[in-house]
Amino acid sequence: MKEFITIINAAVLLYAAASFFLILKKTKTAFILLVTGFILYSFFLISRGWITGVFIPNGMTEGVFFMPWSMTLLIIGLSVVSSDSDFRREILTGIIPVLCFSIFALFYPKGIIPPTPNKMTIWAYIFFITEASGHACFYLGSWYAASSAFRKKRTVDFHKILVWGFILFSVSQVSGAVWAFLGWGSPFRWGTRHLQSAVIWCYYAAYLHIRFLKGWSDLRKTVYAVAGSIVVGFCSFGSYLHEMNFPRIGG
Repeated sequence: MKEFITIINAAVLLYAAASFFLILKKTKTAFILLVTGFILYSFFLISRGWITGVFIPNGMTEGVFFMPWSMTLLIIGLSVVSSDSDFRREILTGIIPVLCFSIFALFYPKGIIPPTPNKMTIWAYIFFITEASGHACFYLGSWYAASSAFRKKRTVDFHKILVWGFILFSVSQVSGAVWAFLGWGSPFRWGTRHLQSAVIWCYYAAYLHIRFLKGWSDLRKTVYAVAGSIVVGFCSFGSYLHEMNFPRIGG
């Protein structure tokens, strides 16, 4: 337990150092620190899978921990395929939200909620992975949209990131419905968790359509994209805070 807490501490420190060097415009150093932190954070996620003494993916796919990892993977991927140094630096500014979410994970309970039989299914794993990855795209898309609005010019194509977020989140809703049907006998319930997911899905479905409405300027579309992070944060972190009080294995 202490060992993998040390690992996540080191990863967060590396993310903080990467942010610092990015501010100093040391892009290459920031990228190296980010990748190193990502590798350590990956070891942390893998170690969570062994908390019970038997490998269970539930510990790896918990949203609080998996979402920052997904964000970092996306940032690294975008940076690698970019050939423009200024553009790469803009991509790397995504380190800042990653750092914020990683700090939250740092203080979040490290144990896992005891897995019940209905959570030990491939549909549950697909749901958690695609949901957290969708959230990661939504947050990063919102961050880059805010950056575009602040700089008054489009830098990173936040729209494409949001579209991929919507695709991943849609997959999570389908897999989640199958999982809910197999585990509880119903694909949808009028509960907080399901309604929050519906709110997020409807919000971004609307985003994909309002882009074609007359009178919606690029600024309005950008503001709508930025506001999406508030919607996602309100819906997802409400569940995270509620689950902090659940009994856990391993801490």
